[in-house]
Amino acid sequence: MDISYWMQGVPAVEVVVAAWLVLYLGRPNFHKGVRALSRLTRHPLRLVARFLGAGAADIHRRNRALLQAQARADAALKVEREWARLDEVVRRDVQGFPALHEALLRQVAQWEAEFQRSGEVPQPSPEWTKAVSAVARLKAGDDGVAERVQAGFQVLVQNAQEQALRERRQVVAERHRLLARAQLMWQVVARRLEHVDNRLAQVAESAFGIHEAVERYQALSEQAPPLDRALVASAASRLLAAGLVLLVAGGAALMNAHLIGIPLRWLGVGQGLAVAGHPASQVAAATLVAIEVVVGIVLFDALNVTHLFGVVAGLPGRTRRTAAAGAIIVLVLLAALQAVLAFVRESAVPGVPTMKTAMVPDLPLWQTVAEGLLAFVLPCLMALVAIPLEAFIYALRTISGVVLEALVRILAFGFRLAGRTVSGVADTLSALYDLFILPPLLLERAFQYGAYLSAERRRGASQNR
Repeated sequence: MDISYWMQGVPAVEVVVAAWLVLYLGRPNFHKGVRALSRLTRHPLRLVARFLGAGAADIHRRNRALLQAQARADAALKVEREWARLDEVVRRDVQGFPALHEALLRQVAQWEAEFQRSGEVPQPSPEWTKAVSAVARLKAGDDGVAERVQAGFQVLVQNAQEQALRERRQVVAERHRLLARAQLMWQVVARRLEHVDNRLAQVAESAFGIHEAVERYQALSEQAPPLDRALVASAASRLLAAGLVLLVAGGAALMNAHLIGIPLRWLGVGQGLAVAGHPASQVAAATLVAIEVVVGIVLFDALNVTHLFGVVAGLPGRTRRTAAAGAIIVLVLLAALQAVLAFVRESAVPGVPTMKTAMVPDLPLWQTVAEGLLAFVLPCLMALVAIPLEAFIYALRTISGVVLEALVRILAFGFRLAGRTVSGVADTLSALYDLFILPPLLLERAFQYGAYLSAERRRGASQNR
């Protein structure tokens, strides 16, 4: 038997009223159950959201500390390089300033002596004035002696004047020569002073670079949020640039592997063997390229250009120089090996078809030499991959931390939103339940309002008494 058997003959209105009554009586329990279910679902979601938020904050602190540590290391390295540059300028040029000062003093003293010599003019002899006065006082006589004396004296004076004029011209020429020498001396002094000015400008430039680096270091110590955003943007740009360079290097690595893979297969390296579906010769070529990259990393770490392996950077100076020399030797040997493999494709082995006849058409000599040079240069380019690789790794670590922080914050927001949604759904269910039993609730409100009015009237009547 079902419920329809018991409801036979019962009016629909009575059924509705009975349902309202039952639902009205069960209203508090329904609300408690909905609230309990909401809390049971919302609280774990909020806890997970708080946990993720705390994790995102911790990741943010770690990323910030990492960014600032890298920026401080870069700033300290820049300060160190500027100090080294300033020290080099001082050792090379500024320490020679005392000797330059003495040379300038000697030049100035010599120029002053030449200038004084150029200004010396011989004084006329005072006897000439006395002689001229005596001749001028002679009176003309009848015998004509005075006229002859004056005429002879005139000739003598003219000769003396010509001699004095020649001497004067010689003196002026000598003065001009001395002044020309003084001009050359001044030009030498001007060049030396210009040299000093250039060196002092280099010192000032280095000092300004040190000042900027120190200011950046102080700004990093203040931990300003705009600076953090600038560091993240800088890391993103470095990641993009290093990624593009590594992409180009990957193309060069594929070319390198293909260039030496065919000669290796022809020489019988791993003939008939395959590794993961690839010929063993191609795997051997890829291994050689990887070894070149590793040798380049060791080389640049030993030269203190990169810092991928702290063990290499921490070695003593002599050991690092030995490691760098060994890496260069290995790199040159690998480059020579690749060049030989590139030339092998034009060689012939008795009883075996040559690479030229079997795989490629006849090539001119210049193209063969170009292939050999390319095979020799590519290992050096593979060694240079260490520099963008380090920048890519450091930038990727920074950007991955920022992306991880963003993902964790998004998850925390999602869980928080889910908790709010559960709370909203619970409130909506309670409101719909109350809407369904609205008539009993209205009656309850009416009775409560009537009871309130009765209580107010009784209170008013008691106060009037």
